[in-house]
Amino acid sequence: MKNRSTKTRSIIMGMVVALWAMLSMANDLSAYQITISTSRSNSNSTSISQKNGTYRYSSKQGSNGIEIEYEGDIAFTDDDKAIKSISRGGYIKIRKTSFGERRELLAEGNADGTIDYQFYEGRRRADFDAAAQKWLADVLLEAIRATGIGAESRTQRIYAKGGLDAVLKETNEIKSDHVSQMYLKAVLGKQNLSNKELVKIAAYVPANLSSDHYITEVFKDYSTLFLKNNETTEAFLNAIGRMDSDHYVSLILMRALKEDLSDAMISKVLDAAERMDSDHYKTEVIKRVMDRKELSSSAVNRIVKATSDIDSDHYSTLILREALDRPNLTDEAFESLMEAISNIDSDHYVTETMRGLLRQSNPSDRVVEAVIKRVGRMDSDHYRTLVINDLMKNQQISKKYFNDLLVTVNDVDSDNYAAQILKSVLREQELSDENYDKVLSRVASIDSDFYKVNILQDVLKARNLNKTHMISILKTVSSIGSDYYKSEVLKGACNSVSGADAEVKDLFRSVAKTIKSDTYYGKVARCID
Repeated sequence: MKNRSTKTRSIIMGMVVALWAMLSMANDLSAYQITISTSRSNSNSTSISQKNGTYRYSSKQGSNGIEIEYEGDIAFTDDDKAIKSISRGGYIKIRKTSFGERRELLAEGNADGTIDYQFYEGRRRADFDAAAQKWLADVLLEAIRATGIGAESRTQRIYAKGGLDAVLKETNEIKSDHVSQMYLKAVLGKQNLSNKELVKIAAYVPANLSSDHYITEVFKDYSTLFLKNNETTEAFLNAIGRMDSDHYVSLILMRALKEDLSDAMISKVLDAAERMDSDHYKTEVIKRVMDRKELSSSAVNRIVKATSDIDSDHYSTLILREALDRPNLTDEAFESLMEAISNIDSDHYVTETMRGLLRQSNPSDRVVEAVIKRVGRMDSDHYRTLVINDLMKNQQISKKYFNDLLVTVNDVDSDNYAAQILKSVLREQELSDENYDKVLSRVASIDSDFYKVNILQDVLKARNLNKTHMISILKTVSSIGSDYYKSEVLKGACNSVSGADAEVKDLFRSVAKTIKSDTYYGKVARCID
């Protein structure tokens, strides 16, 4: 691990270069200069800038400093002590100040492949002699490591001579995470690395790069190299598990998901997602997995189970609703789904998930059973009503679950919401005489005469009322406390009762006699006699 001061400089350099990268992507091609102080005294500073392909680097520590400017393709000798070539029109300028003495070199590439050198000691131009060449040899490696000039070719050369260990040894000498990641990406991109080498790189990157940004730069484009077998996958997941930023971990995983991954690899990606603390980024990765058209039932089941580790009901619901859209959920996946829904505390989000479940055409018995069971545990009458009403749309509740539904309605405290549900039951469901009577008995238990009357008047508009229906209705009318409301319902029942048998008429008269007001009783008594 780089020491603390090096680590601090690395983080700052990472910020500098990241800002520079964002600015360089803008359409405006004018020069951008980003300067940042690396100490409180401002005596130490590092700056980087780029303009139209010209790169500038400057680092100052007290009275000592180095400035580097270059353009074009530049290659160095194998010992990194001299310049091997510069592309036509390219150049490199190195100026170093040490203990008050300044030396400067300008090397320019010619069309014939030769290089022109201009060397200065202070303000005086000097010959590029053996002493000047020695100065270049001494300073060149520092310039290379500071800027990343020729990183790709150097990486290949170092690897060819000493293998991966030599490349990692060189990156240890580099202070900047930005430059280090250039070498690491070069070795991952150009070499056919063994599993052992990949494991070593996976361990090296988070241990030696301080910036999650640059760790991501290394891993995101080469994640599939690590996901090819258990050994390298485990090393890779352990590596990103050491990262602090869930944001960058999610970038790596979502980049990996662009590839054609096997079920085993998908499972490993989900392993990594589950390790993240942020529900937001965890959800982003899982949703990206769900976007895959070809996803095994075991993977769907695994995803549904993963929601149990998500604290936010909002994010859990986002995943579960996408899972519901998957065709042909297995029994195991469905059970996991219902278990996940049971872990959601918010009635609002439970309702969103349940309504998504009910949007499926012809919900199966297992869906109906699960919905009724979960709705029974809801606190909000409002959300309970929304789900039950959705359940009954285009869906006949079988006798097996009808009693459970009524038990759930009995738990509704609000007369308003209870009335809404009961009206839906009476309108939408084809009820047996027995169940019709059970529903009307629940209507009778409503405290508010207003809601009770509203239901009964709606029921009396039906054309297919039989004797049993009328008896159930009249029994319910007897529970109305208000003479006015009771008389209004009975007047509405007159036409149906007038054609009924004696038993129904006798019950009608009996209920009418419970009206205490002579005025209201008189209006009702005359309607069938």
